[in-house]
Amino acid sequence: MLIVALLPCLPWLARAEDHWTKFTAGSFVVLTDAGPNAGRQALVDFEEFRHAVGEIVGEQDLQTPQPVHILVFKKALAGTAPPGLIEGRDSYGIVLDQKNSVPPVTYADLARLLLRANTAQMPPAFEHGLVEFFSTFHVKGIQITVGAPPAGRAQDLDWARIHLLVVDPRFYGTIRVLLYNLRKGVDEDAAYRNAFGKSPAEIEALAKEHLTAGNFQTTSLSSRPMADRNLSEQSVSAADARLARADLLLGPQSAADYRALIHDRVKIPEAREGLGLLALREHRTSEALQDFAAAIQAGSISARCYIEYAKLEPERAKATPALLKAASLNPKLDEPYVLLAEHDTDPQQRLAHWKAATDRNPRDPAHWKALAECYLAEHDYSGAANAWKQGEQAATDPAERARMRQARLAIEQQRLDYEAAEKRRQAEEDARELDQLKAQAREHLHALETKYNQGESKPSGEVVPWWTGPVPPAKITGTLKQVDCLGKQARLLVVRPNGKAVKLLVPDPTQVAISGGGALALGCGAQKARPVTIEYFPKTNARLATVGEVATIQFQ
Repeated sequence: MLIVALLPCLPWLARAEDHWTKFTAGSFVVLTDAGPNAGRQALVDFEEFRHAVGEIVGEQDLQTPQPVHILVFKKALAGTAPPGLIEGRDSYGIVLDQKNSVPPVTYADLARLLLRANTAQMPPAFEHGLVEFFSTFHVKGIQITVGAPPAGRAQDLDWARIHLLVVDPRFYGTIRVLLYNLRKGVDEDAAYRNAFGKSPAEIEALAKEHLTAGNFQTTSLSSRPMADRNLSEQSVSAADARLARADLLLGPQSAADYRALIHDRVKIPEAREGLGLLALREHRTSEALQDFAAAIQAGSISARCYIEYAKLEPERAKATPALLKAASLNPKLDEPYVLLAEHDTDPQQRLAHWKAATDRNPRDPAHWKALAECYLAEHDYSGAANAWKQGEQAATDPAERARMRQARLAIEQQRLDYEAAEKRRQAEEDARELDQLKAQAREHLHALETKYNQGESKPSGEVVPWWTGPVPPAKITGTLKQVDCLGKQARLLVVRPNGKAVKLLVPDPTQVAISGGGALALGCGAQKARPVTIEYFPKTNARLATVGEVATIQFQ
């Protein structure tokens, strides 16, 4: 649990005359006024802790979404800063003094953060057991010791289960296999048997027996070698030291330090952001918005500043660029993408934003639910099923897990219903289009019949077919039996005197010269038998079974 406290007065924050140094490795930044040795040892302690957690869960080089600033003071600070992990301005904070060891709550909070930021959700019993187990982490030099019972409270079964699997030589080397399988959603029985060759019930019985026996031994873990370059000392300016202390956001003294920095014209973007966060905490939203806007105007490079500004900014045109900027400043954060998804109305963009959010924070079942719904809106049932499955894995509440599972199981029926509806819709659309084409063809042929057969007087002398195109090389004389209307085309069935039937295609009735129609109409369907002479261009159409394309038609 991240701890945020408001303290009325913190005089220790204002000692600008102290000499501060800095040591950095990975996500950890140690700042101290207690001398280089204290700073180096603190960095080693937390780097070995990060290494140990990664060794047990089977993940290397664990990272945090924001830096962890560890402030080591040379004088005791009892009662002035809360133990544990503090959520600061643009980092997490840990306050220590050189005379005391790291408290268990600090290690517990840090273990929880490392698990959340680097691994998929595991069963809650294992998550709780790991956090409790690492709360008693101890390192001397680079020698790591784990397994000491939590002091001051009774050990529970979750802790005992992890203790057994880490400390007992029968299981230590394969606990990471179990944890890997569990966070990948592998069935529990298969996960346990792959790791230990035993069923979950057998391991549970051993864990209960281990808890009852109460013989809890410690063990050592392999350490991470620390190169000299990781321990090099860096000087810290008075302004940087003051900002680091103010960034803990622990009360009015932080506000005073931020204002002093602004007065001195140093660290202005950071100080304005800090004032905005303090104002936001006290529900002074209008003032907070002004501070965040001023920080951005001054050139802030803090992702959190842009996120908080976007959440308060009523104009979407201003909020969206701020969120995009936050995403570029800290690509590890999921919140910018969540807010972008809530702002965006384009379905494809919303889908992309939710995918980015789940990539960065696969532990939030609400993210997976939103992603599944985006996939369903696009009728991507495979994507939706996978999102529901991942959401089921992420959910820690049994009722929520059941809802996710039910949603996943319903996907197949939704897919079948959609496909059936699509087939019906396509069939209806095809039928409407075909009816429309038939109607157009009938109207066109009727117009041709009227033009050539009913509306004109017979010319004197012999009728000569009018044709200005290429001379057709083929001719057939016979009886017209059938006209099939095929949309904008027509197919003629002509029977020769010898009884042989020939099918010819009329690709465009407007390009066919018709003569000798008399009073008879040329309509779709069966025709009254009458002699006809047709000139055509030989051209086979296998699909329509025709042997040529009609150029002229002369009724006898």
